[in-house]
Amino acid sequence: MHKYSKCLQEANWLFFDKSHTLQPPLNIQKWLLLSSSLTEQLRLHFGSVKVNVLSEYWLNNVAESERHLFTEYKRFWCREVLLYIQNKPLIFARTLMPEHFLLQHLELQQLGNRALGEWLFNQRNRQRKTSQWAKIEELQYETYARRTLIEVNTSPIMVAELFLEPQIFTEEVHG
Repeated sequence: MHKYSKCLQEANWLFFDKSHTLQPPLNIQKWLLLSSSLTEQLRLHFGSVKVNVLSEYWLNNVAESERHLFTEYKRFWCREVLLYIQNKPLIFARTLMPEHFLLQHLELQQLGNRALGEWLFNQRNRQRKTSQWAKIEELQYETYARRTLIEVNTSPIMVAELFLEPQIFTEEVHG
């Protein structure tokens, strides 16, 4: 298991709640709450984005922190990638798709080094169900992650993203 994957699976995930005193700073919230494609936002700020697939595999047991997102599903396709800008990794992403979802969208097994967002944001029946955030302190530096449960035609997929470079948060979000 990749160390970034472990960070996401063991994170203390929190919901965005304005009444809660523990919230990320506003400049970070803007990135974590971004409803458009993260890959497109990175392209706007940093130029060309390269996707490097670290692993794609079937998974029968998901972490406890992920289990409650998928109460009725047993088998998942897991895809873990790094998004690079100028040979520097900026984002680690972990996606979980229930088996039946992947069988309905076999093209997702053929993404290769293309970003999932290119497919996902072209789906008309896409709805963001939940968004969560986490502060990650297990790395050599403190950073943040976001996790979103998205339904496509009422079937859920989870996308979790770990921001590897804090300088991302100094950039203004567009759109």
